[in-house]
Amino acid sequence: MEQTPANQVTGLTSQEVAERMADGRHNGGAEAKTKSVAAIVRDNACTLFNAVNLFLAICIIYTGSYRNLLFLAVVFANLFIGIIQELRSKAALDKLAIVARKNVRVIRDGVECQVPPGELVMDDVILLRRGDQVPADAVVIYGEPSMNESLLTGESDDIAKTEGDLLMSGSFVSCGTATARISAVGQDCLAARIAAEAKQGAKPNSQILSTLNKIIKAATFALVPLGVGLYVRTVTETQDVSQSLLSTVAAMGGMIPQGLILLTSTVLAIATVRLTQKNVLVQQLYCIESLARVDVLCLDKTGTITTGAM
Repeated sequence: MEQTPANQVTGLTSQEVAERMADGRHNGGAEAKTKSVAAIVRDNACTLFNAVNLFLAICIIYTGSYRNLLFLAVVFANLFIGIIQELRSKAALDKLAIVARKNVRVIRDGVECQVPPGELVMDDVILLRRGDQVPADAVVIYGEPSMNESLLTGESDDIAKTEGDLLMSGSFVSCGTATARISAVGQDCLAARIAAEAKQGAKPNSQILSTLNKIIKAATFALVPLGVGLYVRTVTETQDVSQSLLSTVAAMGGMIPQGLILLTSTVLAIATVRLTQKNVLVQQLYCIESLARVDVLCLDKTGTITTGAM
């Protein structure tokens, strides 16, 4: 097939671009979204442990004996540790991007112009030269560039491309020029799929977390009948509702392993800080336990590493 000269490519019209933008066939939202701040706060706050302690706090507030609310310091400390760690992980993940947000040269209405990568649409014609990064998956329609795909494949060897070949988003033009037509946008691009996989937060399979949850559930089921029985007995003997309520809450509070949970969170937080100092990204606190159970760590030396040492 005979190649079409770059100066004969007219690209999309303004109307065609507007239609594709309206249909959602644009490159916006190519980066995968991590968990929102509200979701992080909600997941850490809405737990059975916090619910039980909140109920006890409400009972104490009802009596007016606010000095007995000091046990909430443990609750807030545990909540603070979990939220801060996930917020730090979110900030690091949000910075994880394969495709740079640099303006792209594109032909529209037969005129070369520059647009942000998020405003590219399906079938847009882009112009690439040495050093440019491919903003979205595209097919070469003119030119024979050499591409560096090390960010995607790990191999640093340049790959020659010709007309009809696919240019993967995230790769760089190491030599030559190319005129290419966008074939995939947004989350359909290869770079976006890779980034999405890296940002996925799987629920940790933690034996420590599972055991703590079992303890809290067992204590909660035991607290209800014991608490009711203790309150009825105390109020019958003393005839003082407030004092009976305080005595009941004090007894019930001792059945909840607050110190154990705080100690666990503190130890995991210290381990997270130490790993962060070594440039290790920890998405969740209890992932530390998974790492602690690793016996053998296998590493793959790829073409991006140019020396014989790891």
